[in-house]
Amino acid sequence: MSAGRPLSTPGVGGSGRRPAGMITRWVLASTLAIVLAVAAVALLQVDADIGAPIGPDRLVAAIDGQAAPQASDLARARNILRSSPDDGRAFRVLARSAALDGDGNGNGSQARALYAIAARRAPRDQPTRAALADGAFAAGDLQAGFDQLDALFRVAPNLRDPLLRRLIPDLDDARVQEALVARMATNPPWRAALVPVLLDASTSTPAALDLLARLARRIPLLPAEADARIALLQRAGRDGDARQLWLEALPTSQRGDDARLFDGGFEHPDVTGAYGWRLDPPPGVAITSDDTNPAQGAHALSIDFSGRAVQGPGLSQRLALAPGDYRLSLAVDNATDAQRPFAWRLSCQAPGEPLLSLSLPDGSRRGWQQVAADFSVPAGCTGQTLHLDFLARSIAERQLTGSLRLDAMRIANR
Repeated sequence: MSAGRPLSTPGVGGSGRRPAGMITRWVLASTLAIVLAVAAVALLQVDADIGAPIGPDRLVAAIDGQAAPQASDLARARNILRSSPDDGRAFRVLARSAALDGDGNGNGSQARALYAIAARRAPRDQPTRAALADGAFAAGDLQAGFDQLDALFRVAPNLRDPLLRRLIPDLDDARVQEALVARMATNPPWRAALVPVLLDASTSTPAALDLLARLARRIPLLPAEADARIALLQRAGRDGDARQLWLEALPTSQRGDDARLFDGGFEHPDVTGAYGWRLDPPPGVAITSDDTNPAQGAHALSIDFSGRAVQGPGLSQRLALAPGDYRLSLAVDNATDAQRPFAWRLSCQAPGEPLLSLSLPDGSRRGWQQVAADFSVPAGCTGQTLHLDFLARSIAERQLTGSLRLDAMRIANR
């Protein structure tokens, strides 16, 4: 399809989609032009490697570099076939000429027959696969088009990203999704290349989520696909759904019993990221699991400081609290020489004032101490971040030694 022409047209048939028979062009129907353009660039870079000046490799490459085969090019292609009757590329040159003489989309009977011969004799020929994809999409056969793209992506990995990104304008069409998912369900080697496309800012978030949901019903998602699905749900403001999806992917033994804060007892140090604890300690800070005299359970979290100036410990967790009133409680053992307090801060994902700032006890009294504070989540704040801050104001105050231990964290309704 020409760039910008949609597969779906509002107002057609009352559903916003064209009947399959009315499709005249699809967003990838310029596949052949893209492949030939890429080949032309490659030819300039590796011209010395394509054969003798009058050999078939150079002759076909020269023909491909033109907007359309000329009469002299057809004669050269036929000469190639006289000496190399199995050269599929020469059949492709003849097929391209026949297509341009016909409907321009490669759907004429002669063009189809020649392209079929070219594909059999040169199955790895990129322009042949691209032309077959164009013809299938122009005819409205999306599944056959994706089958040809699959073959093209296997032999030309460099084409995966630019061609997949041309899906974006039509990714919200159910037929495109069904055909793409059917091909992805075979687990092709280019499957992971679609993830950056789905995460692209220009891709419709609902369409990307729908595609991943369709794929998840067919086969298990790859880790990168599952992560992309969570990121897209977050982008859509559906943090509750994203967190639930993330929890369901964990073994039952790791999910915990607190529906609001994950692993407040720090019993699962191997589960991080997404809606688990995010550990990003700066130089001079070490965050470890500690089984020495925890306040609760078998482990606590120990944050150790070696004397360097630090902005913060690098500990946070993303939450998905529904609007309402809550209480955060935890046990703290502060054995640092900090002159200023540590504080748990809770903020909405959207910029704004913190919902909570709970200062922790200083190091004047050792051993576990219980602290708690109430807070409220307003409507519209569907996702939040809880992070541990250090309220120092100068470089001298930021220089820390000792350890800060945390345990028994919990967020409860009130």
